[in-house]
Amino acid sequence: MDARTHYPEFLSVEEHIRRAQLQRSAHIAHLIAVGVDRLASALAQAGRAMGDGLAAERERRAIEADAFLRRAVAHR
Repeated sequence: MDARTHYPEFLSVEEHIRRAQLQRSAHIAHLIAVGVDRLASALAQAGRAMGDGLAAERERRAIEADAFLRRAVAHR
């Protein structure tokens, strides 16, 4: 039993349903892509922040190791 031959008046409805499913799939794919992009940006920002913190810690240790600079830096 073929729906196209038995119910030809529903072909336009079937086409509307097919387009709606494609639009929904495209919308979901877009949401997933935006989510992945935001997650990647957040991870990159966290990585940069950790790198900046490590660089500041290295600089602080280098200053503490230098006897002349140690006097100029306030102690915590």
